[in-house]
Amino acid sequence: MGMDETISTDTAGETEPRRRKADPTGLSGWVQKLGESGMPVFAHTARDISLVSDSSNSGAAELSRVVLQDAAMTAKLLRVANSPIFNPMGISISTVSRAVVVLGFQEVRGICLSIAVVESILKGKQKQHVVEEMARSFHAAVQARSFARKRKDTSPEEVFIATLLFHLGDMAFWAFAGEAAQKMDSAIQQRPDERAEKLQSDVLGFRFRDLTLGLSKEWKLGRLLDQSLEGKSDKNPRAGNVSLGYDLAMAAEKGWDAPAVSRLVERVAENLYLPVEDVEKLVKANAEEAANTAAFYGADKASDLIPVPGEKKGARATDSGAAVEVTEFPEPDPTLQLGILRELSELMESRPDFNSVLEMVLEGMYRGVGMDRTLFALRTPDHQLLVGRYALGAGNEQLRSKFQFETVEGKTNLFSRVIESKQAVWVGAGDNPEIEQLVTPQIQELTQGVGFFITPIEIHGKVIGIFYADRQPSCRPLDKDSFSSFKHFAQQGNLALAYLSGG
Repeated sequence: MGMDETISTDTAGETEPRRRKADPTGLSGWVQKLGESGMPVFAHTARDISLVSDSSNSGAAELSRVVLQDAAMTAKLLRVANSPIFNPMGISISTVSRAVVVLGFQEVRGICLSIAVVESILKGKQKQHVVEEMARSFHAAVQARSFARKRKDTSPEEVFIATLLFHLGDMAFWAFAGEAAQKMDSAIQQRPDERAEKLQSDVLGFRFRDLTLGLSKEWKLGRLLDQSLEGKSDKNPRAGNVSLGYDLAMAAEKGWDAPAVSRLVERVAENLYLPVEDVEKLVKANAEEAANTAAFYGADKASDLIPVPGEKKGARATDSGAAVEVTEFPEPDPTLQLGILRELSELMESRPDFNSVLEMVLEGMYRGVGMDRTLFALRTPDHQLLVGRYALGAGNEQLRSKFQFETVEGKTNLFSRVIESKQAVWVGAGDNPEIEQLVTPQIQELTQGVGFFITPIEIHGKVIGIFYADRQPSCRPLDKDSFSSFKHFAQQGNLALAYLSGG
């Protein structure tokens, strides 16, 4: 049976082959296929991350929220962020918010896109071509980032990502192309001396480079990647770093003593205005860093294929392959709670903006206390409304958009009571009938009848908003320990915000 066949059984009990939808034939068809059935998660993540701008204080908070919607992404980001490669000082990083502060916005954005592409590609068919391309891409990306840093580039991480994704079309095709990949593989075996791009055009009607450019434009992967694929490296030194990094990675596969490597090292030395001897040391150190980087991203097979000068076979050893345990909903974790509270204290030394504090408190409630959803709602200037501003967890955007309640003075409702009393409330605990009577149909619709926590955010005696948390999506019960931890995070958040506001 062919690999694209399945067996269907009719009512008479007979079987007959049923073919899956055939591979597309044109470039646009392949772009659509990879976005819809090959790499939809990556496409979605890439779009979300590309929409996050670091041009304002809210950028870091927005990036944190995108990452925290994916538990696996969160866990892998923190593993990479705590690795010696990205965190040589060994600063403990327990939260996404802290990762942005310690590593920088662009670094975290780059790590997240890297994780997304590795995860998506490795879910496809594990062909040797995929692993080879991934190894080459990581090696090239680390080399290009190094060159960008030497050139005092304002965003070397953007160069890293553009280089890592420079052959995204190649990797995606080999991972998800099915019969078309078999056909392409056969053509390579039959015409080993044919130039790769001509062979691709003959067999597919387009080049892998065209596929990468199509995916880049469709998924908004960045102008630098587009320029690099469009061959504008002569006019743009940043795009030049991308192509140079990739050329060097390819040449090194023939051996570090190969003449092509020597010529490229001389080109790099000219571009960076450095002695050839220094550049030789630099690019070889970069190769070792690339192998370790790929391993920490979970691409162990690709890591093994990156040529590291002087390394003995099987000598590479990291603990990067340790499985990342992820649950659908975060469990209460007292150790993580302490870590996040410590990071909140450390964060205050840099006098962060309000958004960073709120984001870390919400993350502590979400991941540390083990809530399904957490939200910060702000009172409007006229104190007439309480409106959701930031939310984390399952269905966070729906929660935020629906969270809008009146807090008019003299009109008693649940939220105005919390604001007036300045006390935390556990709705659904069953020990306060007066509070339970204040749960309106609007609140019932929001919470689906399950219990939840609320606590005021108070700065210098004035309540500016509330924190809210529940476990509605999972229907897990609330408990006294969780309520106590929830209140503790809110108290620490209040102290931090009061300090930042001059108190």
